[in-house]
Order: sequence, then structure tokens, then C-alpha cells
Amino acid sequence: MEDILVLLLRLLGVIAQGVLYFVMEFLIKGPGYLIHRLFAGKHADLDGLFAIVFGIVFWVVVGLGAYFIYRLV
Repeated sequence: MEDILVLLLRLLGVIAQGVLYFVMEFLIKGPGYLIHRLFAGKHADLDGLFAIVFGIVFWVVVGLGAYFIYRLV
């Protein structure tokens, strides 16, 4: 019984790691890199701190914009 629980927890860990990887790489770093590249040109780094910061700021602005549009309608 303990072995089954260990296997299930490992499976849950692998799934969580995959979801977090997807969120970080595609949903945060992707838009952040594109925005950073607008300002820095070819010197933008996909794995840089600015890509992560701009990605988070992008989603905050999208969320606030969606909220205010929802409130207007």
C-alpha cells in the first residue's frame, strides 16, 4: 500500500513539474521575451530576468484590462 502511495505522489510531482515548466516557459517567458526584444533588440535574453519580469507584467496588465472591460460591460 505504501508503494502505491509513493508512486502516486511521484506521478503527481512529475505532472506538477510539467505544468510549472509550461507556465514558466511559454506563458511567462514567451510574452516577456517578445516585449523585451521590442526594447532591447537582438540583445534580449530568453532566460533573462527581464523576460520573466516583463512576462509577469504582461499578464497583470492583461488581467486588469479584462477586469475593467468586464466591469464596463
